[in-house]
Order: sequence, then structure tokens, then C-alpha cells
Amino acid sequence: MSETYTTAAVAASSVHLHISSIVIQVDDASKKIVEFVELELGSQRREVLRGSGKDKELSAKFDHAIAVTTEPASLLVHCQHHSMGVLPWKSIVKFPLDRQDILSDIVDQDGKRVHEMTRKKMKMTVVITISDSVHTRQLQPTSSDVLEICPRFRLLVIGKTGVGKSSLIHQAFKIDEVHVSGHSRGVADINREFVAPQNGRFVLHDSEGFEAGDSASFAAAKEFIDCRRKMPALKDKIHAVWLCLSIPHADGRLFENGVKEFLESRKAILGNIPIIVVFTKHDIFLDALELEAMDLEGCDEAALEQFKRDFLNNLCIKPLMDVAGSDILHATVSTTDGYENTVRELIDLTTTNVEKFVASEAALAMMIAQRVDIGLKVKASIAIGRKRYWRGLGSSMNFAGFTMKDCLSVIHKDVIAVWNFNDPHCHLASGKFQELILQDLDRDDFPNTAGSFTFGLTVVGAIIGIMTPLAAPFLPIVAPIAAGMVMAKWVYDIYQQTNMTLRRIMAYIVDLTCIMQIAFLLAPTGPISRRVIKIAIKAYDEAGEKQYDALDEIVRLIERHSIKAEEVQDLRTKIGPRMVGLQLDEEW
Repeated sequence: MSETYTTAAVAASSVHLHISSIVIQVDDASKKIVEFVELELGSQRREVLRGSGKDKELSAKFDHAIAVTTEPASLLVHCQHHSMGVLPWKSIVKFPLDRQDILSDIVDQDGKRVHEMTRKKMKMTVVITISDSVHTRQLQPTSSDVLEICPRFRLLVIGKTGVGKSSLIHQAFKIDEVHVSGHSRGVADINREFVAPQNGRFVLHDSEGFEAGDSASFAAAKEFIDCRRKMPALKDKIHAVWLCLSIPHADGRLFENGVKEFLESRKAILGNIPIIVVFTKHDIFLDALELEAMDLEGCDEAALEQFKRDFLNNLCIKPLMDVAGSDILHATVSTTDGYENTVRELIDLTTTNVEKFVASEAALAMMIAQRVDIGLKVKASIAIGRKRYWRGLGSSMNFAGFTMKDCLSVIHKDVIAVWNFNDPHCHLASGKFQELILQDLDRDDFPNTAGSFTFGLTVVGAIIGIMTPLAAPFLPIVAPIAAGMVMAKWVYDIYQQTNMTLRRIMAYIVDLTCIMQIAFLLAPTGPISRRVIKIAIKAYDEAGEKQYDALDEIVRLIERHSIKAEEVQDLRTKIGPRMVGLQLDEEW
């Protein structure tokens, strides 16, 4: 590879591209019509155009150009075909947006570098006008910068078939339960990247356990890890390793010879990559111990808990440390209902050590990818906010020349990026959702309610109050300000350093973060629906207890209005059957 090509490739990957207009034209001779058009970015899709059902041509100009990141991007044109004597059928025509191709022929127009890309396929012409942000001044989300460095959390999971790897991954990252070893159960290809469509921020590599005499799997794992360690980009490196082992019976074997060898040489193999030994099926182990403890005389609850800890220590922890040293990280987990805290503790342990030994961007990627710890989501929101826009709220350095809508939109993108909901229709990124929040800020005073309260229980009470009076679980929810939504006029004003401006931005950050928490409570697996969003807004509005004081109080307010991670499962249980039907979508 030549130096010139390398420099050009690096420059192309660092440029932010923005779609400013799209035109779709269908040949007159074609029997197809355009229904709607989506922009596909990585695993996410966003509707950008919708027709009337009779259109041969669709077009749109975007006042706020659509950002295209370094992730793979395509334009998906959804068509309906009509032929005489045949029932209509549908198809999707895909137009890939290749960054290198886009940047190869950018021209100057009115002082801006733009590229008008024309593509023809299946009797259809697409014209896309694209600008690069080197010459087009736009507010860039902080999350985009972080995710360019590390767009996905990359995890290597090692363990034999049946140890519970698939269930653990499903629980931690809320993706469809699959056999991580692929189509052939028990046969893993460690080089294969598994990215589930429900969670584009997580990539998995799977390795079989190291059976006795199985030198091939051990050698493949060492070669794979060594190859990934040498890759220069953080996004391509392995960020953590989970070595999954079933807790054995009292007379069972804890380690295969290959696993023991891997643990003994882990520092040479892994370097700084954190490895956590995960003892799975903790619930089965505890049930067996409780049966055994029944034979113990005078065993009260405290003694029983000590008995369990001592037994686990002697059976698993001490042998592990004898092999790998006292600094080996370990966790015991169960994916059975009632043991959610064990998976959360594993996620927390992983995140802490990735931040310590790998990179803060990789730790943020883990916080974004995981879907079990609400506290880490709040922490990531604060971490992203502090990097740029929240820090500059008291000055005009970030927002000079931009409207309030520009300011709030970029903050909005950062917050929803961190929460990483399964949102295939991009409801959370929609203008309608933002309007619902903005209308609530169109006021001259901000309530200041002192005193302490339990945010989670208060919200659950509001949710139950909303859902209980409905005659049927699928009646549409009417958000408090949904009727006749009109964008608040002040959002089009140029940013000014006033007390009201700062208070509105603070309110928006806190409100949006709280609404994200409630949506997390209601839709742990997704896909996110407008029904869930409207219930979250309405419940937050009715929960009250809002308090907006001064700029430096944003973090305190978010932390005060936070659902505790250990409360989540109990709160969901209190909501109960009212969560049925939340994934069914409805109009705003």
C-alpha cells in the first residue's frame, strides 16, 4: 500500500459526511412506485422519505443535514410493484454509500464542497447531494467522535457448549438468544464476528472450551488474540475476555488441562486485555447447597450464607487462584430470574477493568452496548456530556451562531446514542419525540421542589396510574402535550447567554435522561415503540418532583432522579402485566 493511498484513506475516514438532499426517480416504463426511503447506518435504519403510494418521484431537502458516520451506509428504497392480473408485491432496492467513492469527486459550489452522487439500478435513479463537514459548519455529537474511535465493544467468550454462554450474552446485551457457536452447535469459529441486529454496539467472538488433548482450539485462540493485539485501531482489538466455566459438583473437575494452561500463561497471551473467569449456573449450585444445608443442625440464615461462601471458595475460587494467581478476576452468575444482580456485577467488573487497562473509549462502548445496568447508562450519559457541550454551557464557545434547536438537537443525539435502545424505526431520533420534550420546556418558570423521594417508585406509581384506567391494554396513550404539537418558537432563536437559556438546556438534559430511564424500565429488550415513549413522557410528567437550580447542578439532578440498578427488576415486577402490548406501535 502506497503512502499516498494510506494518507487519503485516513483523511477519508476522518471526514464527517452529511446528506443535504435526496431525489428518487422511477422510469416511466417501470411498474414500480416508491413507498418510502430509509437510510441504513450500521445496524440502524432511519426513515428519511415517505411517498403517497402513487409516487414515481420523491425528493427532499434537509435543513439540518443528515450525518453519515464511518459505519457502512446505504439508502434503501422500498417499492411496490403493480402488474396486470398479478397481485402487488414489494421489494427493496439498495444503493450503497461508499465513502471513498463519495469523496473522490467533491466539487466546490457556493463556497461549500459538495458531491452530487447519481446511481441507477432497477429502472430507478437516485441523486444524493452530500457535503463534508470540513467546509460545512455543523455541531457534531460528542458520541460520534467517541464511537468513531470505538464503535462497538468487542468481547471474546471462551467456554464449552452447554456452559451457558448464549444465555449470558442474551441477558447482558439483550439480543436474541442464539447459539454463539453458529449454525453447527458446538463448533465455533473464533474469527467470525457476530453482530446481532438488535444491538449494533456489540461484537462477539466465540471460542470453544479447551478440551483435554484439543491443541487445535488452544492454538487458534492464541493466534487470534495475538493477531488482534497487533491491530493498530482500538475498534479492532479485543477489549475483554470472559472465560466461562460451570460450577462443578463437589466431586467434579473444575479445569480441563487446556484451560489450566491458558490461565497459567494468560499474561503472556493477553497482555493488558482483562480476562474474567465467569462461573455460570450459580442458581443450580445454590439450590444444591441449600438441600445439603438442611442436614446441618442449628443453621440459621447467616450461617447458611457463610456456608455457601465457604463452599464456593473451596470449590472454585481457591483452586482458580492456585492456578492463575490472586489477581485473577472472577464472577459468579446466573441468568435465571431473580439473579439479575449477578450479571450486572459482571458487567460492572468488566467495564471497570476495561477502563483501567484498555481505554476509556472502550469502557464507554461497553456502557453503551450493555443493557442490564441502568446506572452505567446514566454514568455514560454524564461522561459524554462532560466531554464537550455541557462543559461549555456557560459560554458561547460551543453554540455561537447556532439556534437553540441546533444546540438541543446535538445534545439529544448524544443522550440517545448512549442508551442504545433497539430502535429500528429511530423513534427516539425523530423530530416528533423532540417536539414532545421541547413543548414541556415552553414555560417561564421551573418548579423547584425540595425534599427527597424515591424516583423509581414514584415513576412506577405514575405508570400504574396511567395504565390501570384503560379499558383495554392496547388503547392509544395520549401524551400530556401530544395534541396539536407546535414547535416552540424560541428554539429558532440564536443561542444567547441568558439565565432562561441555560435553565432550558439543563431542563432538557435532565428530562431526556429521566425519560430514557423510564423507557429502559418498560422496554428492556425492545424494539422501542412510540407507545413506550409516550408512557415514559407522561409518567415522568406526572411523577413531578422536578428541580432546576443552576448550571453546575445538572449532574446532581440526574443522579437524584435516577433509578437504582438493583431496583430495576423489582420495579418491573410491580408494573407487571401492564407491560403487555408495549411493543405494538401507534401514532404520536
